Order: sequence, then structure tokens, then C-alpha cells
Amino acid sequence: MPKISVLPETVANHIAAGEVVERPSSIVKELIENAIDAGAGMIRVEVEGGGRTRIRVTDDGEGMAPDDARLAFQRHATSKLRDPDDLFSIRTLGFRGEALPSIASVARVHLETQARGAEIGTSIRIEAGEILDVREGAFPEGTRIEVEDVFYNVPARRKFLRSESYELSQITGHATHYALAFPRIRFVLKSGRYEQLAAPPAADRRERIFQVFGPDLLDEMVEHRRELRGAGLKLHVFTSRPHVQKYNRNSMYFFVNGRAVREKALFHAYSEAYRNVLPAKVFPVTILYVEARPSDVDVNVHPAKTEVRFRRSSVVHDAVRDTVAEALRSDKTVIPMTDGTAASPYSEPRIRSRVPESWDAGTIAREPAAEPPPGAVYGENRVLDLTFREEQSTAGAGAAEAAEEAAGPPDFDRVRREIRPLGQLRDSFIVAADASGLVVIDQHVAHERVLFERHERQKAGGRIDVQKLLTPILVELSPRQASRIESLVPELASNGFEVSPFGGRTVAVSTAPAMLKAGQVEALLRETLDGIEREERNLDIDTFRKKVAATVACHAAIKINHPLDDVKMRWLVDELMKTDVPTVCPHGRPIIIRYDLREIEKAFKRV
Repeated sequence: MPKISVLPETVANHIAAGEVVERPSSIVKELIENAIDAGAGMIRVEVEGGGRTRIRVTDDGEGMAPDDARLAFQRHATSKLRDPDDLFSIRTLGFRGEALPSIASVARVHLETQARGAEIGTSIRIEAGEILDVREGAFPEGTRIEVEDVFYNVPARRKFLRSESYELSQITGHATHYALAFPRIRFVLKSGRYEQLAAPPAADRRERIFQVFGPDLLDEMVEHRRELRGAGLKLHVFTSRPHVQKYNRNSMYFFVNGRAVREKALFHAYSEAYRNVLPAKVFPVTILYVEARPSDVDVNVHPAKTEVRFRRSSVVHDAVRDTVAEALRSDKTVIPMTDGTAASPYSEPRIRSRVPESWDAGTIAREPAAEPPPGAVYGENRVLDLTFREEQSTAGAGAAEAAEEAAGPPDFDRVRREIRPLGQLRDSFIVAADASGLVVIDQHVAHERVLFERHERQKAGGRIDVQKLLTPILVELSPRQASRIESLVPELASNGFEVSPFGGRTVAVSTAPAMLKAGQVEALLRETLDGIEREERNLDIDTFRKKVAATVACHAAIKINHPLDDVKMRWLVDELMKTDVPTVCPHGRPIIIRYDLREIEKAFKRV
């Protein structure tokens, strides 16, 4: 008797259903994709019992002719592929031809559809993959599919479904994804009597984000666009400022040519962009739109089409990383303590400030020369516009805006108001004021940010200031550290550390960055290597590079409980304002918080 046999059609259908229909939300996803591919301008999703009892998806797309409606429920039937080569340039969301027959094999399905301009439509009823009834009739143009009793004939699968609220949350997630991806389509999601999502057609992506998430989140996000014509890439990102921190990736939305995906390369690109901006193991809120040539994206790698493979993955990864990093650098908003509103960010050319002649010898790095030496890289520096704008009447405000537009870009000598240090709180926090209110600055992490960016600029220019230690410092490593140290020596050298073997697991450190005190060198090296051993099983040189720079800055920065005179406070504030990211330290902690003048006036009952 042969060991190999052809599976019965019912078993094959259940296998296909298992790949495509994991839960009710999978059905909603497939039906929404079909509606979008049909050119719908409106998609309405209605569910009961978290989708287990009933799912109804209605669209006003092109609909189907009677013959097409019948064929749609046959396996491998599709209107989206004509040639094998089409698989390598997918331009639609659906293409496999498995969705409808897979859904129909595990539920009761009723389809009503009518093609645009047709006088007659088609109604089909199917149970467990068997067509029960086909009839003609007059229906609204478009398609309506009703799915009832999901997995009624596969009880083993049904019992693994979770609570109604959980299943509804998964459906809501898919509806939200596609509402964000296609802002010009009207989306409605209704559960029982309640609307979970109502998004009318939007003019653009920003308006759709406002519709879905409201103004509060949008106000906390930075928007940035980038186009790489040679690579055929367009990127549009909305990503949260550093103070918005989530403990999972559920608030990260990625779209590739309109398809919602969960792509490892994109997650990694974000982790690199937010390194030294967010603390470890927290995540931003982000919405990323990637437009690429269809031939450069392989979507045929997962049954549920939630993963893609880029032809040039490293190019996409680096483009996303750099775009997000540019977005963060372009934003200098200081978040108020109370209502979350922010001042408008502006940029300004580099401003010179006098460095104190002495600051606890050795803790302050030397100021760069007035003119940078050849090869030095300083980057663009920006400061905060912390101007307080008084309330005006509607007419007055409109006139002011018109005058401001006519005047062109803001005059920063006129617009900027210097942050004026008032003193210290417990010798740890600089309390300052400007025309917008009070500003509190954590002096340790502020100095840490200044030194970190200076160290990175020096390293990029190949001119790290180092000190030769009078006596080499001997450091004994753990076995794992000793096995890795040889691969780390070049990166340590680029950061100012000259490290060489000294027998067994001992190494000798003979030079260190000039900003460090000699007594800090051993502790810094141990802390850096311990962190790598704790956090990274597989060494990531980019992670190590940033960790070294951040740790050097942390050890060299002034500490809390350290008194500063007016000159030192003024110098630190000026230098902080010239950094790329003045709002958070390299480890992701906040540097500046604000108490807005408006809130102060409210507290004193003046408004």
C-alpha cells in the first residue's frame, strides 16, 4: 500500500484555512484587503461576539459579475495575477486566491455583489465549503460578505479562540492599520451598537492620524519625509518625541506600499535611530509609510502576508534609520510639566559661548577651536524657540500670521529669548526662566548630552582628545569578556582607549579620553564590558560604539549635588541648546522640563 496519498478536498481546505484564517480578525483583514483592491471608497465592518458570531464587511467597490462571483470561492482563483512573473511585482494587497474559499470552509458565508453599471447582481450562500444557493437579484453596487459561526465545523480550532474583548481588539487593530494606510477611504468599524472606529475620507495621512488617535498623540509626534530616487524609495514618518515611551511594539505601525507589515529590519532600524534617545526596552509610537518599487519587495513569504522581504534590505534599513534620526534631530520641543503643549521648534546657526577657564579640572572637555580643523564634523546645531506669544483676538491672530508669512523665515536674533539661569535647586537642577515660563534642567544629564555629542563629533573627525596615563591601568576580565576583547580593541581605540594584552585575562589600558579623570578609566571600562555581557549575547558593534560614547560622557559629566556659579550655569545652558537632541540624555532620561507661564498664571488665579 503506498504511503503517499492525495488529501481529500475537505482536509486540504482546512489546511489552507489554518494558514489564512487564524481567528476572526484574519477574516476581517482578508475582506478589507479585497475591498481596497476593488477600489472601494467606503468600507464598513460590523461584528458581533468579537467576530465569532458574525462578521459583515460592506464596500462600494467595483463588485463582481455573476461568473466571477462563483469563481471567487474556488481555491487558487484570483483576479490579480495573470502571469508567473506577476508574483515578482505585486501591486495589490491580495493575490493568493485562498481567502474566500478558506473562509467559506470554516464558516457560513453569504455573498451579495453587483458590478458597477450592471443591472443585476449575484447572491451566493456557502456552508463548510459547499455552495447551497446561487441566485440573481438587484443589490447595491459593490460587495457585502457576511460570515457567521466561525469554526463551527472545526470545534478544536474554535475552543482556542480567546475572549470576545480580545478578539475584538485584534479586529480593531486590523481596521486601524488599514484606515491609517488608506486615508482617502472611509472606514467604519461597529461592534454591536457601538462604533469602534469612524474615519471619514481624509485629505492626507496627518488628518487620518488625527481622526484615529486624536490631537494629543499627534501633538507628541514629529513628521519627516525623505526620498531616495536612486533606490526608488519614499519614506514618510510620524514618530513620537522621546518622552513618549511604550513597553511593547504594539504602537509601531509599518506600511510598505500600503500593506501593514511586522518587519524585523524595520524594527531594528528604529532601535538604532532611538539608541541614546530612549531607555532600553521601551519603544516609541510611530507610523511609517514606505513606498518602494513593487519589484523590490517580495510579499510572497508568509500566508497571512504580514511579512515582506526587500531586495536591498540594508538600503531600506539604513534609509529608515537615518530618516527617523533626522526627524528626532530636527525637533527641539520642550514638553511642559502639565498640559503637554510645546513651544514651536526653530533652528539657528551655531552660537559661540565662553567656556569657564576651570571646571573641576578634567571634567570639562576642551572647547573646539573657533574654526574646525580639516575633516572635523560638527553637524547642524539648533536651539529652542521658547518665545511666549500673548493671546490675540481671532482677527488679530490672522493678521499676525499673515504678517509673519510675508516676512519669510523667522529672524532668530529677534525670535529667540535666552534661557536665563536663576539658580540651582539642591545643587542638582538648574532653574531658569524665559518669556515662556520656568525651565528646570538636570545638570548631570545636560552635561552628559553635551559631552556625548562632542565625543561623537571628535570621533567622526578622527581627532579624539586623549591623555597618556602615567602608569597603565591593569584590568582583569571575565572569561567571556576576555574572549571578546580582541574584537573590541579597534572600537575602543577609536574612542580614545589604548588597550593591550597583559597576560592571561588581564589587559593594560595606557590611554583614555582626555575628558576622563584617571580614576574613572577602570570603572568605565568595566561598566561598558559588563553591560555588553549582560545585554548582548551576540555582539553588535554599533551597540557597543554608542554604549562606549554614552558611558564616557556619563562618567565625565558633572554630578548632582554639585554647586555651579552663574558663569558655569550659563555655559552649560548655551552648550545644551547647541546639541542635536537637547531634550534627552544618551540613556533616554529627560534633560529639560517646563512649567508654562500660562499654567503659572492659572495657579495664581490671574486667568
